[in-house]
Amino acid sequence: MLKNLFKRGADASVAAKAELTICAPLSGRIVPIGEVEDPVFAQCMVGDGIAVVPASDCVVAPVSGTLTHLFPTGHAAGITTPEGLEVLVHVGLDTVELKGEGFTLLAQQGQQVERGTPLIQLDLPRLQQTARSLQTPVIITNMDKVDHLEKAAGEVAAGDWVMKVRMKQGD
Repeated sequence: MLKNLFKRGADASVAAKAELTICAPLSGRIVPIGEVEDPVFAQCMVGDGIAVVPASDCVVAPVSGTLTHLFPTGHAAGITTPEGLEVLVHVGLDTVELKGEGFTLLAQQGQQVERGTPLIQLDLPRLQQTARSLQTPVIITNMDKVDHLEKAAGEVAAGDWVMKVRMKQGD
């Protein structure tokens, strides 16, 4: 807990021009957001970002912050950083319809997490058979706070950077 307080204080002092790194929540191949097989994500209706086609079976926190949303079905998690950036990880497409089958929650909503904290365990073979797609969007849902966004491409390991964000000054 003390570690989080110190981290929060340090982040607040640079919030005027914060630069953040969002890491891959899974190992796999990056898919540009415009190529995601769901128009809600592909047309950036939820926000901007990337997607990862998973090659690993554990979703980890892509940023440090508060786990503000953790759906009981295990298909999605949202984290708010101390700087106010909101990051959503949505495992697969239409996976809410699986009603939690293939997902095991490893964290709790409201929990403070560090980048790399395990959030959701996936039964990857089962999900590969039952999910429409395993493309996993990693989305910034409050793009109004973002001044600049840089995105990675190619293969990534969980914890590798996938987006670099410069926050708007004063937000």
